[in-house]
Amino acid sequence: MYNMKNPRYGGFWIRFLAAVLDLIIIGIPLGAINLLLFYFLYYNSITYLTQLGYAALVIYLNGVKGGTPGKLILGLRIVNQKGKYIGIPIAILRFISTYLSALILGIGYFMIGWDSKKQGLHDKIAKTFVIKV
Repeated sequence: MYNMKNPRYGGFWIRFLAAVLDLIIIGIPLGAINLLLFYFLYYNSITYLTQLGYAALVIYLNGVKGGTPGKLILGLRIVNQKGKYIGIPIAILRFISTYLSALILGIGYFMIGWDSKKQGLHDKIAKTFVIKV
């Protein structure tokens, strides 16, 4: 549990850097696995299994560990209004909401830059905060 009386919120650029780290740590290996599966099995729909695995991994990490590897490395945690980890149901809602944030030309992500609590649209929908620890 983290102190939410005077939190230090994670802003746009540090969260962007966390996303880049996640791309390196999770995205590139996942892409390589997809490529190998397609190359050896000649069956493109098998790659949906890796996407499902990616979704399950991100939901688990956000809900139980407080963030993906990029966020954890940079000292960021995803918490609720009480400063606790968000759990699996809210992590699912937040994960689905990230697509909505991206869908509207990324404005849901850019909101992080000007919002007083550094929340993106997906954070507002799930009632979560990204704080520095």
